[in-house]
Amino acid sequence: MKPAVNLVVAAHPDDEILGFGATGAKLAARGETIQPVLLCGHVDARTQRPSDAELAADIVDACRTVGFAQPVLGDFPNIRLNTVPHIELVQFLETQIAAFAPDRIFTHHPGDLNDDHRQVAAACFAATRLFQRRSDLARVRSLHCMEIPSATDWSFPTLGPAFEANEYVGIDDTLDTKLAALACYRKVMRPFPHPRSEEAIRGLAAVRGAECGLGHAEAFQTVFSTWMD
Repeated sequence: MKPAVNLVVAAHPDDEILGFGATGAKLAARGETIQPVLLCGHVDARTQRPSDAELAADIVDACRTVGFAQPVLGDFPNIRLNTVPHIELVQFLETQIAAFAPDRIFTHHPGDLNDDHRQVAAACFAATRLFQRRSDLARVRSLHCMEIPSATDWSFPTLGPAFEANEYVGIDDTLDTKLAALACYRKVMRPFPHPRSEEAIRGLAAVRGAECGLGHAEAFQTVFSTWMD
């Protein structure tokens, strides 16, 4: 059986590490493929954004640190995905799904405070159904939502249902790798008590681990899974 392919669909550079870095590093160490797709690859509206060359280097270094493949970078407008027709986002993601034939897809939670995250989640949910219309594509075996510190934790009922963890991955052996990858991104991490501080990320991993009887964990909300076949 060939190793599984995991598609990580995220709005911005660093989301792929914040939500999936330690789990992805664990799967990559087992020989699985981790393919990031970052829709706003240039994040031109980001505060304290580094230069184009620095950002490109940061993305490559972060993904290499956790064993991810070279990311696909979309050119959609940062913090303005709500101005892009939904079908354009869906078709872009369908192209990636057709190209990489993922077994699992990980993306944002639709209740995140960050509107780009919500737009990506909605488009990814729609695009994931592509295998139902294309007999030449293998079916996607599972779809999961990840949590992004400083976005998922700021979800409110008016935005929709909050993130509810129902699947956990133990990351005692890869938490430091995740933090090393985050350190590759200039001007992304913040001092404690910001949610994107090292202390807060370690703390969240400890809380998620305690919820399920592990030392440290990353949590996901699984939308569907067909593992019993």
